[in-house]
Amino acid sequence: MSLVFVFCALAIVFSFTPLSSSKPANRARELDKYARRLGVAVPVDSSDRIIGRLIRRERALLTGGLTGIVLAVIAALLLPAGFDAAYVPVLVFAGLGVGSAVGAALASSTSALSILVGPRIARPTTPVYADYVPPLERWSGRLLPALALLAVFAAWVAFSVGALGDARLTAAYMWTSAGAWLAYASVAGLTVSALLSRRILGRGQPSTSATELAWNDGLRSQALRDLQAVPVTLGFVSLLSTFFDIGSLSDYAGGGATAAAVGLGLLAALLAGGTTLLIVDIASRPQQYYWRRLWTDRAVGTSA
Repeated sequence: MSLVFVFCALAIVFSFTPLSSSKPANRARELDKYARRLGVAVPVDSSDRIIGRLIRRERALLTGGLTGIVLAVIAALLLPAGFDAAYVPVLVFAGLGVGSAVGAALASSTSALSILVGPRIARPTTPVYADYVPPLERWSGRLLPALALLAVFAAWVAFSVGALGDARLTAAYMWTSAGAWLAYASVAGLTVSALLSRRILGRGQPSTSATELAWNDGLRSQALRDLQAVPVTLGFVSLLSTFFDIGSLSDYAGGGATAAAVGLGLLAALLAGGTTLLIVDIASRPQQYYWRRLWTDRAVGTSA
């Protein structure tokens, strides 16, 4: 059964590459689809550069996602319960999410930090971080790492006072568990994301037309959102891991049965809540958020 989820994850990761997998003759059409998602026309003079940048991001998404899936499968094979354990699907999709998020962030930030020269178009105000990243994503990036650390601390307290009965874990284990390391990584990711975001915002945006400047804003928004996705993904996966530890390794037969059930309930609630927020975010068209903040009062290309 676990192989089914692995193949599903592989199908998802290969869907990340519409430009890379297209024939060169069809890439203009794929770029036009992407432009419609951003809400701006394609600048003819810089279309090749834009395609190259998007292809690099797609390949980084693919490489990161595949790496995450492979590492998840290896981890599943090495764990005591083996490849058919109930947590393997979660592990596989967690690997996919973390790997693709890190890959996209590396590619996008590298491109966004490249030094470009050329004329610049004056703009009435200097854009800030809040002009590029939607509020839901901004707050998720700060909240999830904090919740991940809080969950590890709460689990440590629960094990310390014996609230989970004769559990197969110790309190000290929680600070070195997979959930804890992912929580530490999410905090580190948030810090690195903030530093790189400031550098990206400090870079100039050479543009020969308003349309090209709007594209630069769209690609900058993509880079900043990719960076923000790293602590969000790491924090979410950390919470999954911590709640799974509480729910699956507590003492069901003893006094910890209720606490174990709460752990599994929190795991289910987290999955449901995460899915709901993802749907809400997608429905809000976050790719066009920068447009609504910076370009709604200017006629640039065509909005979709």
